[in-house]
Amino acid sequence: MKNFIQKFREIPESKKIIVYGKLAFFKNLFYFLFKIIVGIVFRSWFLIAIAIYSLFIGYVKENCSRGLLKNKDNKKNISSYIRGGVVLSISSIFYIAYTIFQIYFPSNFQYNTIIAISIAAFATYSIAMSIVGIIRAKGKTMLIKEYKFTNFATAFTNLVLTQIALLSIASTSGNVAIFNAVIGVIVGIVILGIGLYLTIDGLIKKRKYLQIVKKNPDILNYIRPVNNKKSNIIQ
Repeated sequence: MKNFIQKFREIPESKKIIVYGKLAFFKNLFYFLFKIIVGIVFRSWFLIAIAIYSLFIGYVKENCSRGLLKNKDNKKNISSYIRGGVVLSISSIFYIAYTIFQIYFPSNFQYNTIIAISIAAFATYSIAMSIVGIIRAKGKTMLIKEYKFTNFATAFTNLVLTQIALLSIASTSGNVAIFNAVIGVIVGIVILGIGLYLTIDGLIKKRKYLQIVKKNPDILNYIRPVNNKKSNIIQ
């Protein structure tokens, strides 16, 4: 078992994300169905909205995986990087629109205590792991960084879900739904900021890449997959 764990740690980060990205489709499909069902049972429009949001996140992760798998040249990597940032930005706008809707049309619902505590524990763990992932992504390729930031964006929505669950069992105030919506808007803005950062960063990298190619067109003959150091023109 120890040898297996050691070998797993030695696998390059890009290869791990290729696998994780492919699995993300099935994981997010499961989350989508689970949250839809729970949302209907508890009459939680928030969970239903999160289920749809998870599909956006699944696409971004699959996009990262597909980009790392093909990885023919930096231009295509940059295009995947920008596309992921755009989709993440769109998903955040959807998230913000829903939470604003909750301010004007609030809905209160009650979670079971055990479910609420479980959600809080999972959210704490996912946020901690996503922060660790971002720290470790320093110096990695752009698609790996995008994948880690996407995990962070997902973890933040779990933070909102935690507040909703805990307040549902701890407060009898009629303004709980509004409080939840306000925090949801704030989290949505943070996610939008991440999406815009990735998009703008990608556009800057693309501009630099085109300038390099324009000045040195022969350099295209030396571009190789990411495991070749010459391919890392733009990091």
